[in-house]
Amino acid sequence: MKVRDQRKMRTSLRTGQSSRSRSGRKVRGTTVAAIAVGALVLTAGAATAVGAAGGFGRSTVGTTDARGVLLPSNQRVKPLGERTLVSNGRLLSSVLSPDGRHLAALSYEHGTGFLTVFDAEAGKILQQIGTGVGADARLGDGTVAADGPYYSADGRTLWMSQTSDLLRFDVNADGTVAAAPVKITLINAAGPELPSGMTESVDHRTLYVALNGANTLGVIDIATNTVTRQIAVGNAPRQVALVGGKLFVSNEGGRVATANDFTNLSDNTPVVADKVTGAATSGTVSVVDPAAGTQIASIKVGLQPTALKVSGSTLFVANSNGDSVSIIDTAKRTVTQTFNVAPLPGSTVGSNPNAIEMTDGKHLLVSIGRDNALAVYGYNGPSAPVQYEGLIPTDWYPVNVQVDHATGKIIVTNDKGIGARGPQTSISEGPDANVVTGHNTYNDTGSLTRFAVPTEADLAGLTHQVFVNNDWQKLLQNTPLAQAQARPVAIPATLGAPSTIKHVFLIVKENRTYDQVLGDIGKGNSDPSLTQFGGSVTPNQHVLANRYGLFDNFYDEGTLSADGHNWLMQADANDYIEKEFGAFYRSYPAQGGDALAYQRNGFLWNAAQKAGNTVAAFGEYANFQTLPATGAPTWADWYQASQVKEGKVPGPSPIADGQYPTYSDIPSLNKVLDPAYPKFNTDIPDQYRVDIWQQNFAKAEQAGKLANLNLLWLPDDHTAGISGKDPYPTAQVADNDLAVGRIVDTISHSKDWKDSAIFVLEDDSQAGTDHIDGHRAPLYIVSPYAKTNVVNSTYYSQLNVVKTIEQILAIAPMNQEDRAAEPMTDAFTNTANLKPFTAVPNQIPLTYGLQVTTPSGAKANAVTPQAVPSVPAAAGALVAQWQIWSNHQNFGGIKATEDASNPALLNRLDWYTATGWVKPYPGDKSILGPYQVPGWDRPAAELGG
Repeated sequence: MKVRDQRKMRTSLRTGQSSRSRSGRKVRGTTVAAIAVGALVLTAGAATAVGAAGGFGRSTVGTTDARGVLLPSNQRVKPLGERTLVSNGRLLSSVLSPDGRHLAALSYEHGTGFLTVFDAEAGKILQQIGTGVGADARLGDGTVAADGPYYSADGRTLWMSQTSDLLRFDVNADGTVAAAPVKITLINAAGPELPSGMTESVDHRTLYVALNGANTLGVIDIATNTVTRQIAVGNAPRQVALVGGKLFVSNEGGRVATANDFTNLSDNTPVVADKVTGAATSGTVSVVDPAAGTQIASIKVGLQPTALKVSGSTLFVANSNGDSVSIIDTAKRTVTQTFNVAPLPGSTVGSNPNAIEMTDGKHLLVSIGRDNALAVYGYNGPSAPVQYEGLIPTDWYPVNVQVDHATGKIIVTNDKGIGARGPQTSISEGPDANVVTGHNTYNDTGSLTRFAVPTEADLAGLTHQVFVNNDWQKLLQNTPLAQAQARPVAIPATLGAPSTIKHVFLIVKENRTYDQVLGDIGKGNSDPSLTQFGGSVTPNQHVLANRYGLFDNFYDEGTLSADGHNWLMQADANDYIEKEFGAFYRSYPAQGGDALAYQRNGFLWNAAQKAGNTVAAFGEYANFQTLPATGAPTWADWYQASQVKEGKVPGPSPIADGQYPTYSDIPSLNKVLDPAYPKFNTDIPDQYRVDIWQQNFAKAEQAGKLANLNLLWLPDDHTAGISGKDPYPTAQVADNDLAVGRIVDTISHSKDWKDSAIFVLEDDSQAGTDHIDGHRAPLYIVSPYAKTNVVNSTYYSQLNVVKTIEQILAIAPMNQEDRAAEPMTDAFTNTANLKPFTAVPNQIPLTYGLQVTTPSGAKANAVTPQAVPSVPAAAGALVAQWQIWSNHQNFGGIKATEDASNPALLNRLDWYTATGWVKPYPGDKSILGPYQVPGWDRPAAELGG
């Protein structure tokens, strides 16, 4: 931000006399002002340097001090203005009432959608209404969409979108809404139509609704509350605006594909996609003639257009996956300019613009969600290049910015606010939840921030604050080019310098917190009271943590699998994924399966290949497996196949290698994926996965072609209930632990051990509680160059693991998140210790709890189930109920999906089985049956488990 004098920006924003920088840089053909933040100036340098100046020290997540609140995403938040916290969930979107006195927001908590109404001036919650809130009965389908609500022009009606319903509330004089809305059901044979953004006709007789799931614009007669017509538009319409008598609809999935296009699916809709990454490559705005009821034009804009803002005859479009804003002349129906909004010089991917506001006709405010900021731009008409002027810090992931003309203040709605810092609950179950001893990833605390327009003098400091919050300031320094002939070290200080490590293994597991597994380890910041799968269940992980490093200040950014795997494979979760949390209304994009869930520049394996590395993938990010609709192999069949492979029982094997192949919707991943390695399916033991991997590893090692980057998924610590079709939860976690031990054993006894590094971590930590933060998770780093016998309490997250891998393999960062992250230099030494690791035998029988050993009509097998100890008589009836519940879940088989069960239930079941059915779940007064658990009837597919 260049400040030329001390004129107040508040005055300039209201008069349009803003100061502008004369220097500029070209971004997609549009000049955007070059940035200077405080005394830090960007200078040339092809390599990215890292060092002690960055990072977050030994602070723990949730630490609040003069620097702000520390998040699990390698960021702090220290927003401008006053903050109002919403302790029971996210705030997905919001709208001010026409008079500016009230703000209505769509809230989401643990699978529950509801409406939150605020006094805008006081920043006070007036009302919460909807599923699971107070004494209110279920409204609609119990979920919320990505956009809305919407006030009528007179402010007397409020419309609220849910996945299959549109709710119409009467608004009371005090701003609250009547508790009994009119419900318009929007569902057809293909499924929910997913109402999203809305607008009214000029005569206020018609409501237009973007039907995101139907790829249409819905036309509703307000007098009769009926849908009179649906008008075909582009794919996944998000918002609609009325300008000059025509309707403009942002199509998140772009234009309708033709027979000549390469396509990938999103919510069963084929969208135009990239042939390498599978990501959507089209974004459009439809122009609709409401009188004719047809689309009359389609305007090409950036990727995943979402938010719209009208100013006269000009329409601003936020291209959320394109990191840009397009400006449309609605009369000419042409784009006059598109400008990139990424504020960090040298980074153009991942800022996620998702809302636009104008303050005075001369300034734009653009919410850039991933950067926790508003970007300020000078505006002088649709054709004059916009001028970047600075940044304003917000809380975690802003999703709306609005000018409250009643007060003159800016109001920002922040999706995740200050993080998972709500009441310490087992898993956030509404405002009446029991208080327990730990945090969970679902304990989101959304927020509103309100402030007066800052002065121009203040904007420079605010911009600097955003850079400090994101740990970007170190990136503005001149750095030397990497020297290819430099002495190799484990973790090079500059990207491109040689490393002593040539082979990296990233092993991804499922869903556990640090305390759940390592709380009993007896050192570090550990709480044994929250331990479920301690040393007797996970002996290999305990030995690894004791022998190498115990990382007691490590965090997973994501809430559940839908965003957790993305943070590892893309160093981000895009705006589409963040907005899916209203109900995962289009898909559950864990491990892919949705073209809109992909960052536009690809994945970690793409970046590795661009850097000249070889890649091998085993299950990770592969979302499909070919299985028969009936008669699929049971857990016992897969286990017998593994026993045959390991020479422990005689053949033949009931399953041939590759008989049920795994595959992805991403072309580039399929080229490096071993199809014989199964994806998520708890009917398949992790031992079988290790057997398949070992075959591949042996061949690669013998041929001298072991990949530089190896991606493995070991998912069975997810657990699968107590149906008897699979082993008990403790046995599945023990299976997972043994699999980790065997892989490390195999690598450490190989000829490639001398230059290998293994990272073992969870995709997320949703399935338990932790006394520090729900995002704290286990991490194990194993290598001849890993430091041994240490407790490492440096703040690190999954981003730091990704950064470390990039630094080792000379992989260019994928976005500003991994670019700013510090590599884990203090976890390594440059002196190799080649002592191998020998796997520790499991202490829990891997068939513990197994009852079904053969499928109907299938071949017999030699698996002997282990008897389950008797349970206390008082718990007998409850155990029977949990068995019935387990039988109705989709943990395995053809419909196997991670996180497809209600976590409030699965987490309790894991606890009961781990503690012998004698100890209530933390926060409960007694052992509960599945239908006694608070929130048992909530939607499950989007919840995680």
